[in-house]
Amino acid sequence: MLRMDMKVGEGSGYCKPRSWVTNPDAPHILSDEDFRVSSRFCVATLLKGGSTTFAAVTTGATKRWEDPSVEPYALAEASEEMGARAWISHLYREACDYTNGDGKRGEIWDRQKGQAGLDNAIKLIKNLQAKGNPLVTGFLFPSRTDKCSDELLKETIHQSKVLGDVHVRSHFSEHLQEFRDFRAKEPRRTMVEWLRDVGFLGPQVCLTHAIYIGGHSATGESPRDDLQILAQSGTSICHCPVVFARGGSALETFSRYVNAGINMGIGTDTFPPDLLEEMRVGALINKVIDRQRSVGSARDFYNAATIGGARALGREDLGKLVVGATSDISIFNLSGLSSGPIDDPIRSLVHFAGRRECHTVIVGGEIVVDDGQILGVDEERLSLQAGRTWTRYMKGLVDWDYAGRATDIVFPTAFPIIGNK
Repeated sequence: MLRMDMKVGEGSGYCKPRSWVTNPDAPHILSDEDFRVSSRFCVATLLKGGSTTFAAVTTGATKRWEDPSVEPYALAEASEEMGARAWISHLYREACDYTNGDGKRGEIWDRQKGQAGLDNAIKLIKNLQAKGNPLVTGFLFPSRTDKCSDELLKETIHQSKVLGDVHVRSHFSEHLQEFRDFRAKEPRRTMVEWLRDVGFLGPQVCLTHAIYIGGHSATGESPRDDLQILAQSGTSICHCPVVFARGGSALETFSRYVNAGINMGIGTDTFPPDLLEEMRVGALINKVIDRQRSVGSARDFYNAATIGGARALGREDLGKLVVGATSDISIFNLSGLSSGPIDDPIRSLVHFAGRRECHTVIVGGEIVVDDGQILGVDEERLSLQAGRTWTRYMKGLVDWDYAGRATDIVFPTAFPIIGNK
């Protein structure tokens, strides 16, 4: 389920109760049908915003060690139905976090569950390969490096090679506490050096976020060689500025990574999945942090959202309009007053347009969005279904809250809602 919250209550978090984590028979917050609705909603909103391609639409916030088996297959089915180009994964990890009744956090490590998740991920990849749909590809997704042992990360890279160098992705160093916990255990090396030593870097690997590395002001540490290690290994970074800006944190900085020679891609990782907003917000944050007008250029962010993302997936035939490339094209209408006079179409696209200007989306030469509408999809019905699923999702999280707080505390509204007396 795409994370749709702009803000939850301070300190509320999305952490599972220990009693649920340790009970494999306890149902998930969402039913199988909810996962199917969520999958269709995610793919539809991605396409509608102009994203021809996506990788890994999922969250581990309400899961144990891996995705429920229905979710990745539902995403594959929705992608096939709507014509999206998709990289589908089965999330897995060895550590599952939880919240005790007193609000303290903990985690349970289980090597067997991590391996079972990897086995299911391999099964999914082989299943998709057997179906032979060129639009839907499987990849390996140990969801967070800090929730995986060295052995599981090494085995993931090994299996990637066995499967033909399939794409590997993981969330990496996205939280300051994650960085601090690692450095407390490993004072002699950085997290990037750790991944290098494990062998979890390379052209087939994309690290999502990679915010807190050497040189970030919040770490209080010197840059060391982190950026050079990433660049020399050919590892890609997926930059998702909006979701972290909402939480008050940021990469430092996009331009620093680009100038180091790292291949940068742009992701959304939140709702709405709006690549143009990600580029615009990312560019502005880049300028503010570096205090320079010239950094965070529309050109660099546009390249990251197109050819950078394609290169991260190992697809040089995507992300550009040249002879021999695959016909994946998004067309935005910039003729309205909101776009203003156009002196440079790329600057206008990045800084003045948004997902609502998306007019046409073509994937593999087939039109999938026309005049802003997803072909073959009853958008009103899907929106209503998604609304009901989101309501159940919120209720489930409130029911899990360790302090028993009410919905308006866990999910506060902008203004108090005064009911009838």
